[in-house]
Amino acid sequence: MSTALTWQQRDSLQIEWHGSTVPEQNVVLSGGSTMFRDFGRRLQRDLKRVVDARLKLSEELSGGRIKPKPVEVQVITHHMQRYAVWFGGSMLASTPEFFQVCHTKKDYEEYGPSICRHNPVFGVMS
Repeated sequence: MSTALTWQQRDSLQIEWHGSTVPEQNVVLSGGSTMFRDFGRRLQRDLKRVVDARLKLSEELSGGRIKPKPVEVQVITHHMQRYAVWFGGSMLASTPEFFQVCHTKKDYEEYGPSICRHNPVFGVMS
């Protein structure tokens, strides 16, 4: 499931695969749920399978005219991984801009749960 969700987010970036983009992509792990044993290794393995399959399909659909560059996917772990989400939220909350991008209880009561689908910090989420 995590691979599918990661790939869905990857697709939403609309990065050009056949153009001149750098053929290397990084996934930085953050949050306590990424601390499960071998999570990073398994995610990297699964993403590599998905990337390789997409590149092969792209070549097949072009009739062999397009030879996609290999894409190296790196899943990165780091010493702040477990607390990175909290740390980032804490940093945002300490800035003056926080009050311009957070939703108030009044906003929530007016618009309901759908207000959570939009946030100026992250853009529109569906």
